Amino acid sequence: MKRMPVLAVILLFVVNSYAQFSFTVDPAGENRKTNEERLENFTFVQLKYSDGNWDPNPLSWESIYPFLTGITNIHPEKARRTIELSNMEIFDHPFLIITGDSEFDPFTAGEQEKLKRFFDGGGICFIDDATGILKSGFDKSVRQELKKIFSTQELTKIPLAHSIFYSFHMIPAVVGTRKVADYLEGIEYNNQTTVIYSHNDILGAFVSDKFGNPVKKCTPGGEIQRLEAKKLMVNILMYGLTGTYKLDAIHRNEILNKLKFRNKNLEGE
Repeated sequence: MKRMPVLAVILLFVVNSYAQFSFTVDPAGENRKTNEERLENFTFVQLKYSDGNWDPNPLSWESIYPFLTGITNIHPEKARRTIELSNMEIFDHPFLIITGDSEFDPFTAGEQEKLKRFFDGGGICFIDDATGILKSGFDKSVRQELKKIFSTQELTKIPLAHSIFYSFHMIPAVVGTRKVADYLEGIEYNNQTTVIYSHNDILGAFVSDKFGNPVKKCTPGGEIQRLEAKKLMVNILMYGLTGTYKLDAIHRNEILNKLKFRNKNLEGE
């Protein structure tokens, strides 16, 4: 009996997990989706916040999309989506991106509560500091906001044994356009890493001009470093879609959907 290549096994496992995760319970059976349709549920959703620069790498998704679809069986929406915390749409998506390169205004009490409900419902957030500088103004704002949302949990280094480093590629280097931190930070909440935080400007490694040439240099490792950054981003997205592969992860869309309707009732929307 022939053995399947290791990469094929990993890919099959990831795709199968994602298909389960994307399924929303429908007792009437009227809206059941094919496996292919489930693989197209992912949307690159980025938070638009007030003040500060919420979009330092506006063209990153244009390069992430072909890279992601070229090596995986995930077929996300082609266009990215930006949302504000005043919009209930945050509860339609289980994965949220926050990035920036400067301090930003504190979230309002209502916005903080909405983010808290997002995390309570199983949502995962990836935060990328585009400055490539430790203890930047953006970093200061991020830590202040997370402290208000998670009163008992703090950002800690994510160990290399974490499933983020195995979700698709095997242990890619923790880099971006910069390599100021050789680690990711995270917050453990509800039995998963619900916040993933990079200091290295990972999204910037994807930005290219109309001819496909990289806009930002990757230092100190050049193009090898860029490739590692791209591999790490794929792993982060895979983790955001499949979580820890535990049974509770496959219900995340259903939970977020319930939260959406509950919050509509609470806020009268």
